[in-house]
Amino acid sequence: MLKPIFQVSSFCLEIRKALTWSFRSGLVLKFRFSVLDMSKFHGELTQREQELLRIRRDSDTKAAELAKMEKMLQQTKNMLEKKTDFSLESKGYQENMVEDLEEKVRSTRRYRRNSLHHTQMLESQMKTVKGELVGTLDHLQELRNVLRRSQQKAEERKAAMEKLAAGLR
Repeated sequence: MLKPIFQVSSFCLEIRKALTWSFRSGLVLKFRFSVLDMSKFHGELTQREQELLRIRRDSDTKAAELAKMEKMLQQTKNMLEKKTDFSLESKGYQENMVEDLEEKVRSTRRYRRNSLHHTQMLESQMKTVKGELVGTLDHLQELRNVLRRSQQKAEERKAAMEKLAAGLR
């Protein structure tokens, strides 16, 4: 089940909050974020893309059905116009059939409009999520670089302290 866009946005904010630094042993930074969280983002994005593809396929199928029904409706109307000697009973039946087909056409058109609207909403949400993910990834890369530099400096200082301690002995 997909989360609404506001839940995904709040999840991104929670991750940004989780990207905190804490100092341990003076200079060593601890970075709280895992690759699993990034996989979760990717999985959620993939789910949305799959749902969008399914909706597009459904929309195309309904459009084909609509065209077929419109053709059937036109053929039925033509048949009604050509035949004038129908009995009242058979004429009433065909009129009901035409009305049913017209209602099916209207219903299919409504469904197609709703599907297209839903597709557009999902595309918009996906763009928003992608934008947030790009921002989060950039921020993570910056934090990773800072962490590497800090760890490198800490190792250099530790080596210098050990060298100094060895020199004092």
